[in-house]
Amino acid sequence: MKKFIAVVAALFCFVGFTFADDLEELQRDPNAVDLSVQTIVPEDQHTTNKTAKVEIVYTPLTDEAHVYYTCVAVTYDQGEAMNTVLACLQDFQKGNQYYSYKYLRKDSVKYYKDDKNMKYAQYHSYVKFNR
Repeated sequence: MKKFIAVVAALFCFVGFTFADDLEELQRDPNAVDLSVQTIVPEDQHTTNKTAKVEIVYTPLTDEAHVYYTCVAVTYDQGEAMNTVLACLQDFQKGNQYYSYKYLRKDSVKYYKDDKNMKYAQYHSYVKFNR
């Protein structure tokens, strides 16, 4: 039994060494996968709240986007945040030739304070686009 396990382990090591890729070769590959993450601030924010801003963090490799709607906590309105994010997602969808998207996680709201003790609300939506 011990000989069998030793032979199998040696076989796995041999196969691993045979099919292992060289790290330098992978780094020099011009067709390497783009792992970049883009932060996009839409030109048309679709909001009436003066303190609100929308930011899209987009990963082209996976076609996923995190959309953040941030405003002062006193002026935060859940309905306006949802409508603003929906309008920005539709603009982004049309601008990047996607035909639909689906939500990967339930939308969430986070409250936090900045260094000046101002309270902010951040509405977060996580979607995956389909081509």
